[in-house]
Amino acid sequence: MRDKAVSEILGYMLILSIVVAAISMVYLKVNSMVEDTSEKFRVEGVRQSFKRILNVISISTYGGAPLQSIQIEMQGGSFWISNETRVVLTAGNITVDEYVGSLNYQLEDFRVTLENGAVWEEYYGYKKAIEEPRIFIHTSYVDSPTGSTKRVAVIVISKLTGNVSIAGEGSVKLIFNTTSVEVFSEEISGNIRLNVSSPYAELWYEFFNTLPGDARLNGNWANFTVYVDRVVVAKYIVNVEAKT
Repeated sequence: MRDKAVSEILGYMLILSIVVAAISMVYLKVNSMVEDTSEKFRVEGVRQSFKRILNVISISTYGGAPLQSIQIEMQGGSFWISNETRVVLTAGNITVDEYVGSLNYQLEDFRVTLENGAVWEEYYGYKKAIEEPRIFIHTSYVDSPTGSTKRVAVIVISKLTGNVSIAGEGSVKLIFNTTSVEVFSEEISGNIRLNVSSPYAELWYEFFNTLPGDARLNGNWANFTVYVDRVVVAKYIVNVEAKT
C-alpha cells in the first residue's frame, strides 16, 4: 500500500513537472514574441518620425516657411548631427563642394540617417532607403515647330548645421531654421558630375543607377555623370536645434 502511495506521488510530481515545463516554454515564447513585436513597433515609429522630419525640413527650405519644429519621442535612443557626408558638384560654371551634415538616430541595432534630402536606415547591418534624395533628371519639351526636347537636372543640396547630441527617454523638440538660400541655373549642354562621399555610399550608388546617366561606386564615394542641357541647383543651409 505504501509503495502504491509513493508511486502515485511520484506520478503526480512527474505530471506537475511536465505542466510547469510546458507553461514555462509557452511563457518564454510569448514573452519573446511580445518583445519582438514591441521592437518592431518602435522601429516603425522611428521610420515614420523621420518621414515627418523630412517633410518639416522640406517646408523649412523650399516650402517658404523657414522656421519649423516637430516633437519626437526618444524611446531610449539618441539623436546627433554628424559631418561625414560630402557633396561635390561640377556643372558648367557651377561648383559646389560641401560637407552637408546628417541627422542621425540610433536605437540599439537600428539606425536612421537623414542626409541631403535622403533618409537611410541600417538594421542589423542591412542598409536600405526609406526616402530617396531630392535629385531629379527629366526631359522637357521645347515649344517649337520641331518639337525638340531638353534634359534638365534639378539638384537640391540641404546642409544641416547645429550642435545636436541628445539621448534617453521622453520627448524632444527639433527646431529647423533655414538661414540661407541660393539658387543657380545655367544652360550648359554638357556633362554634370555629382560625387557623394557617405557612410551610405552604396545606397547613393543604387539611387544614381535609377537615373539616366553613368553611376559608379568607388569605396565610400558614389559618382554620377550625365549629359544635360540645363541644370538648376538649389542650396539650403538649415540650422537644427534640440530642446527637451
